[in-house]
Amino acid sequence: MKPIVTMLSLCMAFAAAQAQTPPATDAPAGLVKRVLGSVTLERAGALQPAQPGLAVRNGDQLRTGAQSAAAITLADDTLLTAGAGSHLVINAFAYDATTQDGNLLLQLWRGTLAVVSGLIAKKTPENMKVQTRTVVLGVRGTEFIIDARGDQ
Repeated sequence: MKPIVTMLSLCMAFAAAQAQTPPATDAPAGLVKRVLGSVTLERAGALQPAQPGLAVRNGDQLRTGAQSAAAITLADDTLLTAGAGSHLVINAFAYDATTQDGNLLLQLWRGTLAVVSGLIAKKTPENMKVQTRTVVLGVRGTEFIIDARGDQ
């Protein structure tokens, strides 16, 4: 009987430790799907070349060079394509796949961005916004293009 009590004690201790483990807060917002030309991702001040499969997170800045482009798919199935000479920031992204609740704030400081909105905008369009240097756009459609070339 003693081995059963010991095993039960170990299981209870393991379960208690698991319950105290905080949930992961740095879940990726999405993934880089395609890259054409020179594309970099800046995270916490460190630059790295963007390549397919690279996770993007809140606060990441994507920059595309001349004759370059990058496509990103977010966790809510939002599709983003940044054109040549773009500077895009994933400012805030939160998404609950179970309830499809979330919010998304993108900042396009320069360049062009083609967007096919995902589940966040479909459920609560007011929770998706794109900011440029001169305007904040509320999303009401499912597909749109933003040209921030004059905002340099």
